Amino acid sequence: MRLRSILMAAPLALALPAWAQQPTPQPGEQLWDRVVAVVGDTTLLYSDVLMELEAMQAQGQTVPTDPAQRAALVRDIVARRVDDLMLLEAARAAAVEVEATDVLGAVERQIQQVQQGFGSEEAFLQALQQSGRTMQEYRQTLTQQYTDQTMIQRFMQQRVQTMAPPPVSEDEIRQFFEAQRERLGSRPATVSLQQAILKPQPSDSARMAARRRADEILAELRRGGDFEVLARRHSQDPSAPQGGMLGWFRQGQMVRPFEAMAYALRPGETSPVVETEFGYHIIKLEKARGPERQARHILIRPEVTDADVARTRALADSVAAAARAGASLTELAERHGTPADQRIARDVVLDRLPPAYGTTVAAAEVGAVVGPFELNEGTGPSFVVAKVTGRQAEGAYTLADVREQVRERVVQQKQIERLLAELRQNTHIRISL
Repeated sequence: MRLRSILMAAPLALALPAWAQQPTPQPGEQLWDRVVAVVGDTTLLYSDVLMELEAMQAQGQTVPTDPAQRAALVRDIVARRVDDLMLLEAARAAAVEVEATDVLGAVERQIQQVQQGFGSEEAFLQALQQSGRTMQEYRQTLTQQYTDQTMIQRFMQQRVQTMAPPPVSEDEIRQFFEAQRERLGSRPATVSLQQAILKPQPSDSARMAARRRADEILAELRRGGDFEVLARRHSQDPSAPQGGMLGWFRQGQMVRPFEAMAYALRPGETSPVVETEFGYHIIKLEKARGPERQARHILIRPEVTDADVARTRALADSVAAAARAGASLTELAERHGTPADQRIARDVVLDRLPPAYGTTVAAAEVGAVVGPFELNEGTGPSFVVAKVTGRQAEGAYTLADVREQVRERVVQQKQIERLLAELRQNTHIRISL
């Protein structure tokens, strides 16, 4: 069982030098184009396969020069591309929607990555010119490829969600783990924590002032004000430069009051003022797509003064003292408003801890209480008191470390293979190698 190429983070055809070079034939191989596969109404050309071979080489993968081994690799590429084309045809038939805004970020990140690989924008543009492409054409090509990829991913998610999970045996889990063991690399050092995160709270007068400002903006909207313009002008959220656009989200991704209002609106409607832990929101629902919503918002945050910050720092000192004296840190965290999903952190990779945790947590022994230390994530300071509850040293992964993840991957592969088998029964496929 092999993972489908479409499940990769980015298609191989987007690799750095693939667009800057024409496919080059191997010794004894003629460079002429022909159809190597037909899937429904779509054809796969031999030049497409050669470009993927070029992309593999660009990524540092070994491409065999032995004719028999190379032919086997070509057959494998064609088989994978046929599966991808079959999924794309099915996604189009199912009218899966993908908008330009859904892939815009991925396209721009890919362009930046490619440009960095060339060393300069000038070198990148020169390579594009040599390949006969303009930047606009390159961006259009990437946009189409990422759109197709996103369509396939959404189609598979929709179909897989309707499938009953297949049974998975212990032998299948072990076999998959052994096959992937070398790719897993070393297990990083991790730490487990209990923590209380105390965020300075604004005064009642600051809350009232922020609420009045939000009410004034809402009144302006109801008089016909442009939501995007007002969001850029007034919102105190990082989305302000984008006119308050939050993109697509599902239930469970937003704080509850925000989510409840967003899902109660109809496309085009604007909410009343909604209060959350972040401040006061005005929400405009742009679009609805099944369980997903696309919305804009305007956020007005109550002002937090230096006195509010100092008061919270003193409270954090008392929480740390109580924890060191034996009080339950999780109970203290709950008492002082730390969200439930932030009170316990298990098996966090040390290198991925926020910088504020730094050497304080990294060097602490199991059972030690550290802090308070300041944490600033762009919305003002918070103060953290943490207790180290466990550590795991760096080393080789064992099956016990990743059993559940392996089981999920095996289930996913079985479901994808089942989906592909169903599609093959209803799709015209012809391979000519």
